Amino acid sequence: MPNPRFMEFAKRQMNSECPVVEPRETKYSNSELTQILERDENGKPKLNLTSLEGTGVRVPTQEEYDTLMQVYECGGWDWNHGKLSTSFNCWNKYEEETCVRAEERFVYANNEFYIERNQKILSTSEFYDIQKINLEMIKEINQWFDGNGK
Repeated sequence: MPNPRFMEFAKRQMNSECPVVEPRETKYSNSELTQILERDENGKPKLNLTSLEGTGVRVPTQEEYDTLMQVYECGGWDWNHGKLSTSFNCWNKYEEETCVRAEERFVYANNEFYIERNQKILSTSEFYDIQKINLEMIKEINQWFDGNGK
């Protein structure tokens, strides 16, 4: 369960275009997963992500966006204004045209932004392959964010 003080702070800081993300329903039970990722002092899975300058990750669905934000947070990546990646839901602005920069301090835009600048656009699968993130790791991250680990 998210820290109530954090959720209250996030709601006060909320941008109308980026509503606070509420926790999702749990998809995986503890019995289905083996812990494979290193954890921080709070038990959150940790990832070592590589910044990909001039690259965006296309997130055509809300679910892909949510998972990417969880991966970014586990990698220690924040929005360019310093907020946690999972603090805001910015997918609604561009929906299936949403792209998120693949860098440690990231922003979101639409696909056209990257196309106009002749920058690379990756699918989430391509991004995860480059970062060496597999399905079991994604499930473990989802599980932690869905409240089983918090």
